[in-house]
Amino acid sequence: MLKVSDRHPFKSLIPAISVTGLKGRIVSNPVLNSSGRFYAIDFSVEKSLSVLKEQIFESGSSGIVKCLLPSPMVESIYPGKLFSTFGKKMIVEKGERLVLCGSFSDGIFIVHDGEYIEQRNSINDYIVHARSISRIQFKRLMFSWKKAGGFILALLSGSREYTDKKLSDDFRSAGLSHVLALSGMHLSFFSGLAGGTGKKIFGKKYSFFLRLLGIIFFVWFAGLSPSLFRALLCSLFMLLCSAVFSMEVDYFIVLCSVFLLHCSIIPRDIFSAAFILSYGALAGILLLGEFLHCLLCPFLPKKISQSVSASIGAQCATAPATIGMFGCLMPCGIISSVLVSPMASFFIFVGLVSIGVCLVLPFLAPVFGCIMNLLYEVIAVTVHFFAFVPPVKF
Repeated sequence: MLKVSDRHPFKSLIPAISVTGLKGRIVSNPVLNSSGRFYAIDFSVEKSLSVLKEQIFESGSSGIVKCLLPSPMVESIYPGKLFSTFGKKMIVEKGERLVLCGSFSDGIFIVHDGEYIEQRNSINDYIVHARSISRIQFKRLMFSWKKAGGFILALLSGSREYTDKKLSDDFRSAGLSHVLALSGMHLSFFSGLAGGTGKKIFGKKYSFFLRLLGIIFFVWFAGLSPSLFRALLCSLFMLLCSAVFSMEVDYFIVLCSVFLLHCSIIPRDIFSAAFILSYGALAGILLLGEFLHCLLCPFLPKKISQSVSASIGAQCATAPATIGMFGCLMPCGIISSVLVSPMASFFIFVGLVSIGVCLVLPFLAPVFGCIMNLLYEVIAVTVHFFAFVPPVKF
């Protein structure tokens, strides 16, 4: 078994078993665990603290530590949550600085209390804080749209705190988990939207820069995940080749290059399910998609044939990993992806238009909320139908 060494191990003069506090910066988006009781974050440690005989000892430290924070701490300023359950202002977003109190258990720092560090010393700190506030305000707007707001929040920012649990389970049962996971579909949508809008307003000359800005903004706002980082690298490669070299490239060669680059930059992603399934699915589409399209083209319309071919290619390539990790296959995902993926893209487009209008004319938010919830129900019913198809268990 391949073993990847930790590039950022925790180092401190204070033994980990004696550490009672950590001071540093969050370097990942908070992720709610399956129980709903804790959020997991990656925390870049600057100092570690310990208490001995009522004296506080402090040591310079380094490394990235996985921390588990109680849900009330993270959700203290979220819309619809009770501030009184924690009683402190805590902005838990990527880039923010905190002091965390707790203890280590099996290499994970279990937090029971914390303090938010409001002092900002650089321009980057202000940019990071602006992102945090933007994500929180976005959650507040989406909260007013109820279930539809929770769904679009998951699609645009990767935050699933308000996503209906039944819908999430249905997406998984229908073989559509990739729709909820931030990936190339979302990045391509933003890139195409920015490029198309820019082309109409500023002309073809500036479409490249606007595509690039659209990609960078989406990744900055949503935060990196293994599948989104893969999509980012692929998009940058393709944009660079088309703008600088003016040449067509082999998509599979680009994917192989991005795979090696990704492994070099973030080696810990190699063992994540998102990394394996993301690269496997795209490799299957590129290697098998065209062949399957030729077989299906005589029987199906071109657009449907392309979508079905891509779905089958992705399913075939990821089948061994899916069976190994989950012990089952969801073959209904081949058909459900063809129907639900375009519906999700349309939902995102209408959602972005609605958000833009509501920011200018806030009094229209309830009207657009009704429209979004109507579209949401159509998607939810479709996904629920496919969720009834039983998986093939191994």
